[in-house]
Amino acid sequence: MTKRTPVLVALLALLVLGGRARAADDVTANDLKQIGLAYHNHIDVTNKAPAKAKDLAPYFENSKRLLDHLESGRIRFIYNVSIRDMVDGTSNTILAHVKEAPAKGGLVLYGDGSVRKLTADEIKKAIFARKR
Repeated sequence: MTKRTPVLVALLALLVLGGRARAADDVTANDLKQIGLAYHNHIDVTNKAPAKAKDLAPYFENSKRLLDHLESGRIRFIYNVSIRDMVDGTSNTILAHVKEAPAKGGLVLYGDGSVRKLTADEIKKAIFARKR
């Protein structure tokens, strides 16, 4: 074993762990996008905002996993808010976020269905959905 071997192993470990973290972000971003689609589909069908996670479940592609995310609080969704309640516009209003986002920064779902990664400072300044 050469002197470089431990350094190469450490670098490889960092690459693998970094790849896993990015993959986890991708899964969460996709989950948030599916929740956004479910939100809009629910409103289109019922003409009212979802009041609980189970209202969104019929519109999920993978209902068990997404329902678990919502019910466990891993993804925080703001219920009982319609599109009309987003007076600052759907593209400016946060509808859901990963649990740790307000404290550490992270992925957020906007009312228009877009998902963005924000810092904790950006989240503090952001507009959250709320019932008028």
